[in-house]
Amino acid sequence: MYDVFATRWDNPHVVEERIPARGLEFTMPLSDHGECSFSATVEPGRSFWRPALSAAVSGVLVCRDGVPVWSGRVWSERQTGPRTFDFTCAEWGSFFERVPAVPKSYAQANDHDIFRDLITQAQAVPGQDAKITMGTSQGKSYSDVLVTSWDDTTVEAQFSQLADADGGPEWYFSTAGTFENPLRVLVLGDRLGSKTPVTVLEYVEDTELWWAPSSSSSTTPLGNMYPGRQPQAVVGGRRGGNIIAHPARAQDAATSATATIAIGAGDQASQLRATASASDLLAAGFPRQTVTRQYTDVVISDTLARLARADLAAARGIVTSYTFTTFDGDPDWTQVQRGDTVRVELDTDVYATERPLVFTTRVLEIGVSVQDDGPAQVNWKTADVRDY
Repeated sequence: MYDVFATRWDNPHVVEERIPARGLEFTMPLSDHGECSFSATVEPGRSFWRPALSAAVSGVLVCRDGVPVWSGRVWSERQTGPRTFDFTCAEWGSFFERVPAVPKSYAQANDHDIFRDLITQAQAVPGQDAKITMGTSQGKSYSDVLVTSWDDTTVEAQFSQLADADGGPEWYFSTAGTFENPLRVLVLGDRLGSKTPVTVLEYVEDTELWWAPSSSSSTTPLGNMYPGRQPQAVVGGRRGGNIIAHPARAQDAATSATATIAIGAGDQASQLRATASASDLLAAGFPRQTVTRQYTDVVISDTLARLARADLAAARGIVTSYTFTTFDGDPDWTQVQRGDTVRVELDTDVYATERPLVFTTRVLEIGVSVQDDGPAQVNWKTADVRDY
């Protein structure tokens, strides 16, 4: 059972009774901010929760069977009926999209320490403490970061740029604790999630077996052509597995690249530039396709080179993505973390491979859709697979 409660932006504790939320949906991505949406109707004479839920100053806490699983800030509300409102929210990391970074110089500091200190310095400013709890992890990469008083930059822009560089940490802002004492937590790691599969996502299609054409030629009178053997067909859709709808696969070369250019601070001859190229793909016959990105506040050559390599890693090859849908509890999504490895088994003939198609991949996002009538459904977005 899922319940939604109101909180304050500066206090994670519940401030009012349960919100009568319908159409609840929320997402939990890796290295990004999850979103939540729902509608609620103000019951006549029972609107005690309504004053506690307002854009900008309020938050929400989503619980599954009394355990906190998602929390975020209310971004907007929209009236859709005489007494009904639609609400949209975003995880607490989005709070720092509108918080200026405090000027400071970091010289060969651990990336995890820089990430946390950017938030710590910002939360020390009155009116900017969103009560984010942070750990003490250490990463393998060290960086030089300079935030000046004249930089037009935010905390999120700084920690995102740090994480996007080659070797930078993965992150997300999550929810922990108990209903009585919920926590807003920053999760950091060089590589988040398990490297061995924690669960299996399986789809079995009810497809007739393939039959080979006759090896010898024959003549069929016109009157005997119908009825006859019908073409191979999907007779019943899904036959088994915990994936309840045919997987959604997409391949897209629109964002693919075999070379990248990162442009840093400076102008004309003094402008910093760094490049990276996929020599293996070029040797395999791929065309040279170049993507250029601007990092005008980067003044350190090594940082710019890391960004160029990260841009290449994100774009090389042919991007193949999958989305799978299961019922809540099969598997239990609360036992799977963002970044975890899962095993996928797709027993279908649509991908031009031997059946079943089996591979391991990482979970990049978990999305939960709570049905008003019926079991909740979970969407699993997995890591892009780059083939060549």
